Amino acid sequence: MRLGTNDLEQVLDVVQTVGDAQTRDEFLTSTLEGVQQMVPCMVAAVNEIDPSADRFVFWHNPSSYPMPENTAQMLLEFGGQNPLIHHLQTTGDGSARRISDFSTREEFHATRLYQELYKSMHMEYQMSVTLPAPMPMVFAVVLGDGDQDFSESDRLKMNAVRPHLAHAWRNIRDQERLRALVDAASDASSSQGWGVIVLRNPLEELTPGTLTTLYRYFGRPSRNSPFPGRVQRWLGAQLAHHDRQPELELRRPLSAKIDGRRVVLQFLPPQRAHPGAIVVREWEERERLSLEALGLSTREAEVVHLVTSGMPNVMIAEELHLALGTVRKHLDNIYNKLGVRGRGALTAFVLDIAGH
Repeated sequence: MRLGTNDLEQVLDVVQTVGDAQTRDEFLTSTLEGVQQMVPCMVAAVNEIDPSADRFVFWHNPSSYPMPENTAQMLLEFGGQNPLIHHLQTTGDGSARRISDFSTREEFHATRLYQELYKSMHMEYQMSVTLPAPMPMVFAVVLGDGDQDFSESDRLKMNAVRPHLAHAWRNIRDQERLRALVDAASDASSSQGWGVIVLRNPLEELTPGTLTTLYRYFGRPSRNSPFPGRVQRWLGAQLAHHDRQPELELRRPLSAKIDGRRVVLQFLPPQRAHPGAIVVREWEERERLSLEALGLSTREAEVVHLVTSGMPNVMIAEELHLALGTVRKHLDNIYNKLGVRGRGALTAFVLDIAGH
């Protein structure tokens, strides 16, 4: 049997509606309403079952449909008696199936699942399709009716829409995960007084208000850039150096102060996973900015502290129990990271920026 033109149009309507969903609620609403219009039935539901956590959650349409209060518990306890769930668990086949594909009405009526749950719901016929989920979790779209069984055409339509539902659901979960990561990163940076601007086109503030901070310290954006002129020139120099020598970490921070407060900008060069970013830190001048916050390792920060105290390399090596060559290597890394050349420039930079 093949689907006709009208059937395919119904499938496409569901695909388009579900594909526009941006949130979990939008996905659930569009899925339930869409499949019920495509395959008319008494009730449509989306079930999420996690037997390992003894968890059963469901959403249904129409919302006014009388679901017994113990529905979740009954399905957790007797769900294995549902031929559809049993088939999925034993074969892994999540394509559209009907209870009548595996069981007669008399056999179905004899189960405790029917006697203690479905009978009160007047649920005589059921068809389900599952979407990919980590085992043993089950994520299924279920259609139920009390008057007539689902046709072969209904089953084919559900199979046709299934991969599109799976794709939309996967996108929704990915978006939720990314939003959670972004929110966590934003909260973490905000709590530490950091701001982050992602160098996309257009720019994206990972931490709201970061561009406003730049404008307060460096002035208005230039005519051809969203950044103030001084920031744009600094950023251009950082990008140019990265293009020429990407293996080096010349990331000299940019600093400004106003009314007893200071801001420091650090450049994060582009990587495969992101287009680069500017990290912004603002603090009271009387506070000390840790050297680690400027991108130095703990050992490099120790070396800087000894350099700024006037200690020569030989004494630094003795103090830190390092080889003299290792101290020189640390200094080379420090110069590259902070964009300075020589001990005098390093000392002046650290005293000015970090207050050490």
